[in-house]
Amino acid sequence: MKRVAFLTFGCRLNQYDTETLRTLLEGDGGYRTVSPRDGAEVFVVNTCSVTARADATARKAIRRIHRQHPLAEIVVTGCYAQRAPKELAALEGVSVVVGAKDRADIVELVSSPKSAETRIAVSPVNQAVKFLEVPITEMMERSRAYVKVQEGCNESCSFCIVPQTRGRSRSRAPQRVLDQVRGMVQSGYVEIVLTGVHVGDYGLDLTDGRRMLAGLIAEILTVPGLERFRLSSIEPASVSDEIIELMAGEEKFARHFHIPLQSGSNAVLERMKRRYRVEYFADLIANIAQRVPGCGIGSDVICGFPGETEADFQATFDRLVELPITYLHPFSYSARPGSEAEAFADQLPAEVKKRRVQSLKRLARDKNRAFRDSHLGETLQVLFEGAGTDNGSGASGLSDNYLRVEAEGEASNRVETVRITGASEDGLQAERLERLASA
Repeated sequence: MKRVAFLTFGCRLNQYDTETLRTLLEGDGGYRTVSPRDGAEVFVVNTCSVTARADATARKAIRRIHRQHPLAEIVVTGCYAQRAPKELAALEGVSVVVGAKDRADIVELVSSPKSAETRIAVSPVNQAVKFLEVPITEMMERSRAYVKVQEGCNESCSFCIVPQTRGRSRSRAPQRVLDQVRGMVQSGYVEIVLTGVHVGDYGLDLTDGRRMLAGLIAEILTVPGLERFRLSSIEPASVSDEIIELMAGEEKFARHFHIPLQSGSNAVLERMKRRYRVEYFADLIANIAQRVPGCGIGSDVICGFPGETEADFQATFDRLVELPITYLHPFSYSARPGSEAEAFADQLPAEVKKRRVQSLKRLARDKNRAFRDSHLGETLQVLFEGAGTDNGSGASGLSDNYLRVEAEGEASNRVETVRITGASEDGLQAERLERLASA
C-alpha cells in the first residue's frame, strides 16, 4: 500500500478540498495517508494563489519536498495550479499538475506510470460546471468538520482571480449536504462548519434561489447529535435577516460572523467592484451586534489597494474604530496576474502598504483584547479540542463566539460550559463548571 502525504496552503476551503483528494486516494486508490514528516511515495501539495507570497510559499515547499524526498512523486493542485500550471510544472520534482475540474481524476493521474515529462491535467476553468461530490465522513482534524456546500464565484472584484481559478458558482444538492452532516455527526464530530467560495450564493443555481441558505442552515440545526454549527466567511449582501434571526434564536448556531469589508472608503470599494457601500456594511454590523449579543464579528481589510489615499485609509481606520468588530485580518494588496487591478495605475509602495497593515494590526489587538476582557466572570460554551500550553498541559478550545479559551484538564471533544477567570495576550483562561460540580 503506497503512502501519501498532504500539504495544504490557504483557506479553510482548501483544507476541505484536500480532504476530498484524501478520500478519493484512500478509497478508490488504496493509498494510506501519513504525515509529511514520515515520508511518502506521493506528496500532494494543495496551493493558494491569493497573494504573491502565497505563490512563493508553495514553490518553496515543493523544492523542499524534492530535496528531502527526491524519489517521491509530487502532485500540485489548487488555485496556483489552475492559474499557472506551466510555471509549477517547470519546478524540479513535480510529476503532475492538477486543475479544478480535473481533481475528480486524481486517482487515475497519480496511479499512472511516472513519465519523464510533467503531466499537466488542467482543463479550462469554464469546464468546471458541476460540484465534485465525494462522500467524506471523516477528516484529519478530529473535533470539527467542514462541509462544503458551494464552489466558484460569479462576482468580478477587480483584485481577485477566484473566478479564473475555481470557475462560476455551483451549489451542492441540499440532500447531499444533509447526508454528509449526519454522517459527520455519526462519526463523532460535534461541530459542523459550513463553507464555500461564496457561501452566500448557495442555491442561486438551484430552483429555490437565495433563501435556500437560511433554509439549509435551519435543517442542519435539527440534525440529532449536532452540538454546534458555525458559518464560514460570508459576503455582506448575503447576510439575510433570516440568518441573523436563526443565530439569535438557536443556541447551536455559533455567535460568529466573518464578513469581509476590504475597505472603509466608498471610492476604493467602487474601484474594487464591491457591491455594497460602507454605510450598508456599518448598518449590518450594528444590526448583528444588537440582535446577537456577544457575537464575535471578524473582517478582512486590504491595505494599499491601487490609488488608496491617506484619506481613504484613514476613513477605513476610523470606521473600524467605531464598529463592534472583534478581530481583523488586514493584509497588503498583492497584484494578481489576470486580475483587473493588476493594470491599475497608482500602485502603492510596499512600505506604505506595510505601515497601514501594522496600524490595523494594532487596532485589531486592542479591539480583540477589549472583547476578551468583556467576558471576564461570564460563562461561555467551549469545544475543547487540543492541548492548551506548549508543554501539553491543560486543554484549549474555541468558544461559540470565536475566542480561544484554555482550562485545566484534558480535551473532551465536546461542548462544555466554562466560567472565564482571566485573559492572556491572545486568549482567555477558564474553569470548567462541570468539573467543579463533580468535585
